[in-house]
Amino acid sequence: MQRDTPHSGNGAPVERRLATILMADVHGYSRLMGENEERTVRTLRGHREVFDELLKAHRGRIFNTAGDAILAEFPSAVEAVRCATEIQAALRTRNEHLPEDQRMWFRIGINLGDVIVQGGDLLGDGVNVAARIQSIAEPGGVTISGSVYDQIQNKLTLQIRQLGEKSFKNIARPVRTFSISEEGAPPPVGARWWAIRKGPIAATAAALVGLIVVGGAAYWLYRDYGLRVAEETRRAEDAQRDAEAQRKADQDKAAAEAAQKETRLVAELQSAKDALAQAEASKRKADQDRMAAELAQREAKVQGDLKSAKEALQKAEASEKKAEDERAAAAAAMRSAEVAQKTAAQSAAPPPEAKAAQPASASPRPVVVAAAPKAEAADDKSADRFDGTYAGRMCSANRAGERRCWPVNVTVQHGALSGTWESRYSEHLARATGTVGADGSVSVSLDGFNPKGGLLPGNASGRWSNNTITVSGRWLNGSPVDVSWTKEP
Repeated sequence: MQRDTPHSGNGAPVERRLATILMADVHGYSRLMGENEERTVRTLRGHREVFDELLKAHRGRIFNTAGDAILAEFPSAVEAVRCATEIQAALRTRNEHLPEDQRMWFRIGINLGDVIVQGGDLLGDGVNVAARIQSIAEPGGVTISGSVYDQIQNKLTLQIRQLGEKSFKNIARPVRTFSISEEGAPPPVGARWWAIRKGPIAATAAALVGLIVVGGAAYWLYRDYGLRVAEETRRAEDAQRDAEAQRKADQDKAAAEAAQKETRLVAELQSAKDALAQAEASKRKADQDRMAAELAQREAKVQGDLKSAKEALQKAEASEKKAEDERAAAAAAMRSAEVAQKTAAQSAAPPPEAKAAQPASASPRPVVVAAAPKAEAADDKSADRFDGTYAGRMCSANRAGERRCWPVNVTVQHGALSGTWESRYSEHLARATGTVGADGSVSVSLDGFNPKGGLLPGNASGRWSNNTITVSGRWLNGSPVDVSWTKEP
């Protein structure tokens, strides 16, 4: 036997040798397991007993298994092929006692090639080629490579059919392949012995042997028939029990799958409902937030426009009031001037007697118009007399009747009143604007904030008296408000 032990790159020796590799696996194993696992395992166990006995008889060694697959090594290609054909013949007999759909057929491939030894396992192309040619074997058949064929030709009497060169995945070169048909099984021992012997003596001996063989065969056939009937009866009962157990297992499996499917559907339905409810809640919240934002934006815009309009109106009213007061003061001054002019003219005119004594050519004396004292009195009644800074406290009551006061200072300038204070409900300043008329009447507009930070307008009115402005009114929410401002010196 050829051996080669080169060294690998890391210094560890690699052992190689020439070996005959037999690869076998069960055709349709997954289908059989899917139909009935326990029955398939029992059948495989019985087939494996035959397999293992014949391997041992032909000096074969199993070096790897994987489920239904078997990898064995033989020291001789002839022994490997003999073992394979005998295994298929024995398993064919076992399968005859099984129902058609329960028969288990092996496919066997044999290759002679160089392999790598790794412990008890074998690796390399020698093993891979055996696995590839096994895949093209017929169920119950044997396929061999050209290297095996070269070793067994003229040594075994087999029916061998040439398949030609085949290309396989991950195999560099095409492989010559041959198939051993069912007719290729070795003939019985008696037939081989008969073929060897010639002549009358051999014929006589053969006849005697034949009689003995026939008698023994008859006895063993009769005995085997009884055993076969009992075995078939037992197998039929086992098959019936297996079928009943399979039917019950199938029913239980179907019921379990239906229950599992129903549970999954219920869970998916509940999950879909929860997702829909969450989506609707999110949509409602988003709509509410959007509406609230739009409302707040519109309210802020309206409040800003309202405040601007109020300020503009107040300024216009103050300007109009001031102009009216100035017109009234000018008219009064004009009237006072006319009255004073008339009075002065009357006082400066000479009595009739003096006028008669005056020469005709004498020029009249110029009339001097004195300043009208009433005009100054009119100025004292204009709105400017209220100008100054006023300090005070603004007070309000909530809906529960609790009263609260806070300091607020205002300034009056030409009849316009204005002031600000810090609100505890907003970061913006609260504001008071208004007018003080020439007659002392006071009108005030308030811009405060509610507890939520929203704008809260209000109005108040009152009078100026003795350097004190006193007003009262209400906020837009109905709460009362009053304030008293005293002019600072």
